[in-house]
Amino acid sequence: MKKNANIIGIIILSLLFTLGVTFKNFDILNFLGYFVLILPLMYLLLKKDTLKSKGKEKISKKEWITYGILILIPLIIAIVAYYPGFVTYDTGVQWTQAQLNQYNNWHPIFETLIFFKLPSLFYNSILSCTIFQTLLIFLTLLYFCYFLRKNFLNHIETIVVLLLMVLNPIFFKYSVMILKDTPYSFSIFILTLCLINIVKSNGEWFKNNLNKLLFLGSSLGVFLFRHNGLIPFFFSFLALIIFYPKLRKFLIISGVSIFVLYYGVFGRIFNLASGGKSEMMGVISGQISYYYNNGVSFSKEELELLNKLAPLELWRENYNPRNFNDIKFKTSSYNYELGKTENFKKMLGIYFQKSFQNPGKFIVSYLNMTSPIWEIKNEFSDVDYKNTQVETNISPKGEFRGISYSIYNRVVKYNNNISDSPLRWLFVNFGDGLFLIIVGLYLIIKKSKSDLKKYIPFIPAVLNTLVIMLLITGEEYRFIYPQVLCCYPLLLYGLYEERDNFKSKLVKFFKNLFVNKTDNSLIQFVRYFFVGGVAAVVNIGMLYVFTDLFHIYYLVSNIFSFTLGLIVNYLLSKKFVFQDEKNINKSKEFLIYAIIGVLGLGFDTLFMGLFTGVMKIYYMLSKIISTMLVFIWNFVARKVFYKIIK
Repeated sequence: MKKNANIIGIIILSLLFTLGVTFKNFDILNFLGYFVLILPLMYLLLKKDTLKSKGKEKISKKEWITYGILILIPLIIAIVAYYPGFVTYDTGVQWTQAQLNQYNNWHPIFETLIFFKLPSLFYNSILSCTIFQTLLIFLTLLYFCYFLRKNFLNHIETIVVLLLMVLNPIFFKYSVMILKDTPYSFSIFILTLCLINIVKSNGEWFKNNLNKLLFLGSSLGVFLFRHNGLIPFFFSFLALIIFYPKLRKFLIISGVSIFVLYYGVFGRIFNLASGGKSEMMGVISGQISYYYNNGVSFSKEELELLNKLAPLELWRENYNPRNFNDIKFKTSSYNYELGKTENFKKMLGIYFQKSFQNPGKFIVSYLNMTSPIWEIKNEFSDVDYKNTQVETNISPKGEFRGISYSIYNRVVKYNNNISDSPLRWLFVNFGDGLFLIIVGLYLIIKKSKSDLKKYIPFIPAVLNTLVIMLLITGEEYRFIYPQVLCCYPLLLYGLYEERDNFKSKLVKFFKNLFVNKTDNSLIQFVRYFFVGGVAAVVNIGMLYVFTDLFHIYYLVSNIFSFTLGLIVNYLLSKKFVFQDEKNINKSKEFLIYAIIGVLGLGFDTLFMGLFTGVMKIYYMLSKIISTMLVFIWNFVARKVFYKIIK
């Protein structure tokens, strides 16, 4: 059964990966084609899912020098290419705050002070901020190499992982992006390493004062460098407090002190700008825009509210299913009006009402808006160099600017070469990063079962992703850079974690629910739900093939597809649902089951004709509704049949 469970897990992960690859240009043949390629690769990756550690305590001077050079060269190239740094509009705002000493907490005050004000005291140029940030990244990656050598890998393997990080085209841009997202991302990365160390040592790692300082520093970075860092910070602390009693005193005192300092002192001095509510409504506003542009009706009052936030013509002209910023940034009223409590509540009301009334459009619009987080792209995009610079005194000057352009063009060419070659699958993009984190989590669930402590290292990266999936305003990949960084340690953590042989209540529960023989109607219904789901995929998928590819009339192709689904349903039901009916005459059983199936086919055809022929509903949607109704009939009829036979 363990082997069967592993196969099921591999299939699910392969399906998720395939969806991430094919979502942008989805069709059933493209999806199935990629799935056939991905499934065996996933099987090879997870077949031997527990590796032996090759780490060691001490690293030689030669190894340290090797790691340092491999990190330093890409950082220097990035600094020169994006000289004096990868600068955006927000960078200009924070630089101006630091220059004028006029701060507000729209951009977190602590990040502005540490990464803008502090470096400018030594050399008043944005270049000082770039060098300061890259120096911290250099030290962070050196520590990561130490972490890998101590816990998991040998020297050569560590070099391979390091190269995958620093040669990633994403790294060249984001390492010198002078904005809160880079320090925040690397803070989550370091915190993840700390949590892995704490869990692997059962808390002993925390006894070292330098380790305490590293943990506290990374936690502060997560909490103080971005407003959404509160969630991963709080739950990381909470999990450690619950599962490691010896650490509680330090954690509680530290956590309370941070909250009092931030909210009691700085929160009162540097108030958050009113635009905070608009940031919270990124996905919601994008989905409302989808509803407005895709046939959902709005009342006169609702349209007046939309027009107040942004002129209605903008909701049409600048509509983008994946990005709400195109509308938001072309109007001055959106942030201001949505900052008002009454408008904020009304928008939430509109969102929930339209979403419940249009569940199909809700799913499609949500997948579109959040696809920058989980979709796996085949290319690495870059922006025009000239558009990255803000017209302030931080723009590049002098002859060095020509060298910068030259190196930048070579970096872009490198990015394009990676994008056009099979190497793109070796470098982790944003969707790949999330997927590898899910693989690592799957391995921990499989091995550790109910030992909840083992899940703690996933808290920062996973919660950050979930928060962004509620707040993201568009294709702003900087928000999800932590996925790219954290996927490496979390995947290795899952691969090298030893199996836990402890048979927990949770394992017994799942065995009772899915494996052990049972006569319990509720459990059988749950199992039949999954069996019916597999049969429904066969049924609906073959209906599409027969109708759209072979051009058979949909009611005729429905008979063929239903029959195939019925066979799959029968075989799986015998194995997983009605397992204890061995004394029943097989001929009688099959005859009665065939009668139930024929009646089900009759109902299915009737529903299809009613929904599509009469009500003019798209035949695939009709099939889904009909399948759910016939599913209930099949289960109840079979359950009654077995009782009568007995």
